[in-house]
Amino acid sequence: MAASIDATIAFDSSKLKEEDKDGATLFSYADSDVSFVEHGQGAPVLPCKHIYVAAPKGAEYAGCRTKISREQMSKRYNLYVRDKNAAKKTGAELYPPSCVEFVKQYDESGFRIFMFRVYPIVCQPADGTVMRIISLQMQISCKGEARYENVPMEDLIKVKRKVMNPKALESLVASLKVSPEKGLVLEKEGFVTGRAKGRNVFADNAPKNKWHKEDASSSNSAEANPIEMLKQNNISIDNGSLMFTPIQF
Repeated sequence: MAASIDATIAFDSSKLKEEDKDGATLFSYADSDVSFVEHGQGAPVLPCKHIYVAAPKGAEYAGCRTKISREQMSKRYNLYVRDKNAAKKTGAELYPPSCVEFVKQYDESGFRIFMFRVYPIVCQPADGTVMRIISLQMQISCKGEARYENVPMEDLIKVKRKVMNPKALESLVASLKVSPEKGLVLEKEGFVTGRAKGRNVFADNAPKNKWHKEDASSSNSAEANPIEMLKQNNISIDNGSLMFTPIQF
């Protein structure tokens, strides 16, 4: 059964920079995990940011719908092209073709991670129009027999710091209970030590159970409540086969 995962990325306008390069304008975005790409010869060089979204292990990426908030910049630009000998794009095409590009999916720390490229600008080289992306709302479609596994707290915290949908992990933890011997174990019927025996997490609409006290002496501590531990370790995330070429300057 298909399901969807929501994530929102906001771009900080103060991080969007312009620089003169060979008589043209090269845009950059000052943030971690940012690189430059071009979509074919003669296309402008654009900055992109890699982002990560967490899903249950076993989930398969099936597509993404986006809602874009953007504003047009006040002037026209001669956009930098890496190959000066290549014919510049003069049509009405927009670059990038999509502000969100799926890169790959992989497993990490008991989760399925979806990796995307997102762009802080979109442009039309023919007339030099550039639009700044303010935010991207993503609705990611998933399919497959997905399951959450028995994940140590340190791995949950690590993944939460990395992904664009950290609140989804709090929802996961809310459906688990802590055991000193077994760690995090799914409470829902049909799950054993964090593994669903062929049961699709996406199809499970059972109400989530609350936390149960393991030890009255530690029931008020962060260690006794993984949700509190996750919140205490929350950080502010800057919501800052395709043909493209990674570029290093």
